[in-house]
Amino acid sequence: MWSDWPVLIERNAYRKSAVWTASITLLLVGGFVASTIWLPPVAALCIGGVLALSGVALFARPFWRNASLLLASLLLSLAGAEAAFGILASPPVNRDVVKVSTPSVWHDSDPIVGYRPRPNTTVDMLATYGDETVFHQTYTIDATGARLTPGSRAEGPTYLFIGDSFTFGEGLADDQTLASNFARGLRHGGHVVNLGVLGYAPSHLVRAMETGLYDRYVVGKVAAVVTWIAATQLPRLTGDGGWLGSSPRFVLENGKLRHTGTFNEHRWSHPMAGVSYLARTYLASVARTETPALEDEQHALFVALMARLRDLVRERYNAPLIVIYDWPDHEEPYAVDLRHIPTFYAIRDLGMPMVSIRKIIGQSDQWSNFLFPHDGHPNARLAGLAAKDLLAVVDH
Repeated sequence: MWSDWPVLIERNAYRKSAVWTASITLLLVGGFVASTIWLPPVAALCIGGVLALSGVALFARPFWRNASLLLASLLLSLAGAEAAFGILASPPVNRDVVKVSTPSVWHDSDPIVGYRPRPNTTVDMLATYGDETVFHQTYTIDATGARLTPGSRAEGPTYLFIGDSFTFGEGLADDQTLASNFARGLRHGGHVVNLGVLGYAPSHLVRAMETGLYDRYVVGKVAAVVTWIAATQLPRLTGDGGWLGSSPRFVLENGKLRHTGTFNEHRWSHPMAGVSYLARTYLASVARTETPALEDEQHALFVALMARLRDLVRERYNAPLIVIYDWPDHEEPYAVDLRHIPTFYAIRDLGMPMVSIRKIIGQSDQWSNFLFPHDGHPNARLAGLAAKDLLAVVDH
C-alpha cells in the first residue's frame, strides 16, 4: 500500500499538468480566434504571436514550450509579411467611401442570379468621404424591378441595358443614367429598359439570358442589348466579393462554359476552395500569391462569357450585343492596367459593335473630370457622352 504512493502522486501530478495544459491551450486559442473576428488580420496575427509567446512561460513541459515558441515565430513572421504586402497592395478606389442607403436593404434574393433590385422601391443613397459628400441621389426601382428610365416609351423597339453599377448608374439620378440619356436621344424613340444591378458580372448576365429573365421586359422587337464592361468585373468571375456567394458560378472545361451552381455551393462541397477564398480575402500575402493564376482564370472566363452572351442575344432576340468598354485597347503612358490588353483584343475579335470609354476620357491624368472623386463611378458628364457615342452606333 505504502509502496503505491509514489505512483499515485505521479499520476495525480500528471493529471493536474494535463488539465493545466488543456486549460492554457483553450485560453490561448480562444483569445486568438476572438482577435481574428474583431481585429484586422495583421493585428490578430500579432496578438496570436504574443499569446503563443506567453505559452513559453505558462506551459510546464518542454514539448509544449517549444511548440509555442515555433508557433509564435510563424505568426509574427506572417504578421510582418502581411503588413508588407498590405502596403504594396493597391487599395480599392472607393475603399474609404461610406455609402448609406435608405432603405438599408433594397435587393431581394433570387434563385437564378443571386439577387435583384426590389420592385416598387425608392432608394435614398448617400456616399461620403470623410466630411465630403461624394454624391446624394435617389434611385427609383419600378414595379418590374428595373430602374426607372425617363425618356423611355411603353412601345418598342426595345433596347435592353444589362450590366453592373456602371449600367445602373451608381451615383446618378434616374434621368442622368446612360440608359436615360440614350432614350431621350433616340430620334424615333424606343422602349429602353435599365436592368443594371450593382455588383453584377458577365456571369450574371449570361445566366439571366439563358433562363429568360429578361424576356418579360421586351416590347415588340429587340433592337439591341447594351452592356458596359470594365476590368473591375474580373474578380467577380471567381466569386471574389463578399456579396457574391449566392451568385452563379461558371467554369471552363475543355474550352466550354459550364454553370456549376453558386459559389457558396461549390465552396461547401469543395472545402479547399472555401479555405482558399477565405485566405485570399483576409490575407494580403495569400492574395498576392494566388493572383496570377486567378487572373488567368478570370481573363479566360471573361472572354468566354462575352462570347456566350453575344450568341445568346442573337439566338434569343436576333439582335446585336453592343459593348461599351472601359478597357485599355492599346499601350498608354502611365496606364496601370496594361496587363488586360490581351483580353480586350480577344473580346474585340468577337466581332461585336463597341464603344470606347477611353476615347472619351483620354489619358489617366484626365479621368478625374469624368468620375466621382474617391469613388471611380462615371459621373453625369461621362454617362451623357457615352450615350452620345452609343447613339452614333445605334441610331444612324
